Amino acid sequence: MKRRTRTWLGHGLWILLSLGFGLRRLLGGRRSPPATPRRVLIVRFDLMGDVVNSLSAAVAARQRWPHAHLAFMAPPAWQPIVQRCPAVDEVIPFDGGAITHWPAVLDPTALARALRILLSVRAREFDVAVSVYGPIAGALVALSGARWRVGYRAEAPAFSFDQALPGRRRNGGPHEAELATRLIQRTDPAWLTVQAEPDLDLAADLPRPLVVLHPGATHGQAKRWPDGHWATLARELEPETGALAVVGLTDARPTADRIAESATIRDLTGRTSLNQLMGILAAADVVVSTDSGPGHLARALGRRVVMLHGPTDISVHGPGDPESRALRVDLPCGPCYNFDRPAECRFGDALCMQWLAPERVCDAVLDMIR
Repeated sequence: MKRRTRTWLGHGLWILLSLGFGLRRLLGGRRSPPATPRRVLIVRFDLMGDVVNSLSAAVAARQRWPHAHLAFMAPPAWQPIVQRCPAVDEVIPFDGGAITHWPAVLDPTALARALRILLSVRAREFDVAVSVYGPIAGALVALSGARWRVGYRAEAPAFSFDQALPGRRRNGGPHEAELATRLIQRTDPAWLTVQAEPDLDLAADLPRPLVVLHPGATHGQAKRWPDGHWATLARELEPETGALAVVGLTDARPTADRIAESATIRDLTGRTSLNQLMGILAAADVVVSTDSGPGHLARALGRRVVMLHGPTDISVHGPGDPESRALRVDLPCGPCYNFDRPAECRFGDALCMQWLAPERVCDAVLDMIR
């Protein structure tokens, strides 16, 4: 019932905004892009990995407009990551997606907070505003008051943008980072986008090579690799590595306990801040991760990543960087992730992850080490 109500509210708001933006276009006429913008705003909400992949747009913007002041709006939780992107001058913390979650969608204080953010953005008089993905970001950019508004036509209400690009996220399509980059200019996406600062306190006493394992996945159970596979991988890697560390949220603690039964590990699950997580990832020689935020973050920090895929498409959600590897088992039902909800297996067994053999992952890691 809640999901249905939220969906209908969203459809109604989409129609109203489209009508309003269309009327604005009719009355205001066509505009031209600024030749040398002084202030640029990039907006990307959603999960950690989404924001990390979108930083390629910031790098492209810095290359195209080297003297512009570049602001990046992202959820407050990921502010430490964006702050480490050398291309970004300023982070504007706001979680636009949160106002669509229940019960915030009917919370006047949440809506008032969103209105304050919008008014503050309009007061900045940005020359260019870019919506990387989603109707909330698109509507914010459309209402930003920027002289030139850019985004993907299919991902926001009609008439939201002055420059509305064709295309949308789909399985078999371009990588997330490539889609973000295209909004700024036609160039290859940047993969190294976050400044690495290894945490010597966490990693100084760990011998090399250091392999960091991230078994968690917050956006759907179908993304998870079986605990037994992680334990087997750790047991096979232990003789070939200097140290193994396991990172993640507290929900990864049972998996870490299972791994610890098979190999000696440094268990950091639920024990690191985001800055500390970036520090231990930056210190790693290889990171093994599910398709999740820390995996993409490790790649953005310049680490080699072995990423494990089941329901998600490697071409769209893989690590992207040619120095990294993405592994999956091809099944007729996959990739099945449809972008608008967490990744869950409709058959209830996630064979795409179960059949991804630990030996295959181990070989990929050892290839990188050697």
